Amino acid sequence: MKIYKSKVEKLFPQGTTLGEFLQKVSSLSLEKVSDAAMKGAVTLQRNSKGKILRSRDMRVKLSPHDIVQFTYDEKVLSLKVADGLASIYEGQHYSIWYKPAGMIAQGSASGDHTSLLRQVELKLKKETYLIHRLDRETMGMTVIGHTSEGARFLSELFAQNKVKKIYQAIVKGEIERGHAETISASLDGKEAITHIKSLGNKQHRSLLEVELETGKLHQIRRHLDFIGFPVMGDPKYGTGNKNRAGLQLLAQSISFIDPWDKTLKTFESPVKLEL
Repeated sequence: MKIYKSKVEKLFPQGTTLGEFLQKVSSLSLEKVSDAAMKGAVTLQRNSKGKILRSRDMRVKLSPHDIVQFTYDEKVLSLKVADGLASIYEGQHYSIWYKPAGMIAQGSASGDHTSLLRQVELKLKKETYLIHRLDRETMGMTVIGHTSEGARFLSELFAQNKVKKIYQAIVKGEIERGHAETISASLDGKEAITHIKSLGNKQHRSLLEVELETGKLHQIRRHLDFIGFPVMGDPKYGTGNKNRAGLQLLAQSISFIDPWDKTLKTFESPVKLEL
């Protein structure tokens, strides 16, 4: 990975276009810098102050005091978009999507072309705001905002735990069908509460319904590993639970009171986990 960051005037005292600047600073061809910029590897800060935003158009005019950063990582730029992204609901302020396993929520300085936010932006031709995130390995229901008002109201619902999130998980070990319990082990020094119920078991595996009462980093994965039933395919937590099928964790449904029409909205995944 190479990072090129410079004020425009250092190379072009009178200013130039983004395409010319990127070719000069990196010695790469126009084709390569154009591809990288379209994939989100270039940011622009106007007049050395204010917001730093991705810039994708090679024709953009740069002034001498603009600052450009170009993060060139061939490995990231060669990544393919995960298959399976599906629209569940599209509204003015937000939309609901089924995110496939392997898709990141948002991009990095090296690029954003494989991210959920960018793919939704391309499909709907709308601004996108990340309301909450699912781990890259987790599949299932996720909410994307499309207006600043929508992002604010929906983020508040998540922050106030007013969103009901139901997951399914296939775990290592057998838990008797119908068994239910609450896991309240603190995570990172903070309260974390997870409710689980067994939907059945088969061949040393169990299918669980999981409801989050709080939302801590990797909460489900860490809690299930804590009680000795790690999620199958988890690359980070648990032992003896690795597989080739990937993480068996699904954000199965999401429910909340719509801030605009005040009705209860429930959205369910088109995919279900099976033992």
